[in-house]
Amino acid sequence: MCEVNAYLLKENKESLIMEKVYKLETTEGQIRIENLFGEQKFITAPIKEIHFDQNKMIFVEPNNNP
Repeated sequence: MCEVNAYLLKENKESLIMEKVYKLETTEGQIRIENLFGEQKFITAPIKEIHFDQNKMIFVEPNNNP
C-alpha cells in the first residue's frame, strides 16, 4: 500500500496536515483526505504537487505567493 503525508504550504513553509494518507477524494469544491486510522479532513486548498518518491503531497494555501 502507498501512503503519503499531506502538507500545507503557507508563507513558503510546509506544515503537516495529516500523516499516512491513503485516500483522496474530491467532493463539492473540497478535497477529502483519509488516513490509515480512519481519520479524515476536508481541504479547500488546491494540490500544488505530489512527490511519490518522498511520500509527500503538498497543498498550497490560496493567495500564497511562493
